[in-house]
Amino acid sequence: METLKKIETAYRKFEEAAIKHAEATETGNYAQANKSYQVIAKSARYLKETNSLKQLSKLLYSESVGARMWAATYLLPISERNAMQILQSIASSNNIHSLTAKMTIDEWEKGTLVL
Repeated sequence: METLKKIETAYRKFEEAAIKHAEATETGNYAQANKSYQVIAKSARYLKETNSLKQLSKLLYSESVGARMWAATYLLPISERNAMQILQSIASSNNIHSLTAKMTIDEWEKGTLVL
């Protein structure tokens, strides 16, 4: 039961940090964006180690572009088709996040994306 609680905590922290990261990116607050990224990466690493990355699939339908984008990024290795659809949708938008989505797609296609 303890592992389940940690999975839920990691998922919640991932979601919160992804939302904060997007907001910080939009306002140019690089310090907050970097801090949020550390939480995203740590949470994703835990979910991966517990074979629970698939939990992030729920975030592909979030209202937050940050939650959708970060979830899609970390889901690329296990759900490439769905993740690419989300990233391509963000990449075709007209906002600051489109560049990040385009770069993520490019790095994934080149095989150089490190997750």
